[in-house]
Amino acid sequence: MAFLSILLLLCAFPLSNAVGRLRTFNISDKKTNISEALNFCKSNYINLVTVYDEEDNKKLYEMIDTSALIGAHTNNTNYTSKWSNGDDVTFTRLSGTCEGGKICGAAFKANGLWELLPYNPTINFMCYEEGVGQVSDKYILILLNKTWTEAQLYCRKNHTDLVSIRNEKENERVKSMINDSEFPFWIGLLYDNIEWFDGGKSAYRNYFKIPNQNKSTLFIKQSVPPWIQGTTTGSYNALCYKSLIHVSSDEMSWEEALDYCNSNASGLLHIESQYDQKETERELRRQKISGPVWIGLRQSRLFGFWIWVSGLQVGPWTNWKEGGQPEHQKSLNCGAIERVNGVFKWSNRDCRSTFRVLCEGSN
Repeated sequence: MAFLSILLLLCAFPLSNAVGRLRTFNISDKKTNISEALNFCKSNYINLVTVYDEEDNKKLYEMIDTSALIGAHTNNTNYTSKWSNGDDVTFTRLSGTCEGGKICGAAFKANGLWELLPYNPTINFMCYEEGVGQVSDKYILILLNKTWTEAQLYCRKNHTDLVSIRNEKENERVKSMINDSEFPFWIGLLYDNIEWFDGGKSAYRNYFKIPNQNKSTLFIKQSVPPWIQGTTTGSYNALCYKSLIHVSSDEMSWEEALDYCNSNASGLLHIESQYDQKETERELRRQKISGPVWIGLRQSRLFGFWIWVSGLQVGPWTNWKEGGQPEHQKSLNCGAIERVNGVFKWSNRDCRSTFRVLCEGSN
């Protein structure tokens, strides 16, 4: 009966074009120190904001008058590697180290090893475009000279991101594309000591200059587009964010998930666009969840088409791991999201299976 009601909603709710549905930005009314700013954001929202890309950065600039805190801070003793697209670093071919106090990017060499270089020299770089279903990612070597951060912006604007390399097979594939070039080129590995207060996996950087290890927190200043570094004794407005994605702590069947989300949030999560998918992946990475986790996808056993429990149509944008929605005869009738070879995809699951749940919160 519950699913019949969902079917009846289909005609009442057209496909939404909403952008930014799943995360909102907010700014405090008064200037405070870092500790008070953190407490304000945690008490009223989620945390100081993590900046994931150029679009986030532009939206935040529009909100401030002079300057405001973001959630980036330096960890003087903990330099780490991270992939530009948020993937976990589980494989490397690094040779050599990054000089102390430096911020470095990884450059791929003709012998298949990676060299850590200061991020601001200008060299060629490799982007990738995410494959659909069983189709592998496409690698594109860009013969333009850019810094690591400039290369990241270029790849995100024109393709998917700077290339990530997750295993030896992918490393050999990248190596086969360079025709024994003697010149290294940027890949998506960044090495620095910047962390985010909420644990967000963001390798987006927009420095005015390399951060000083003796200072703590980065803040946005309106008159200067890049980020400026602040101090623990400064007084700033706080840029906070609120996530509208709720992850259950318990596992349950899809039907139980439907009741749980209706009782504890605004319903099971529906993914309307690539933007929604990206926000969902960010939250799953932040909470170190690889899935599968239930989302609000269900198939009609009678008619065979898939719909969101909100009544929204599925598509035109979709993200099935098979490349297209499961056929009626092979379907297990409920949808989840899970990481497949490092990439989050929608999967066809038995509704009786028990997983954690993604709910959509209220604003």
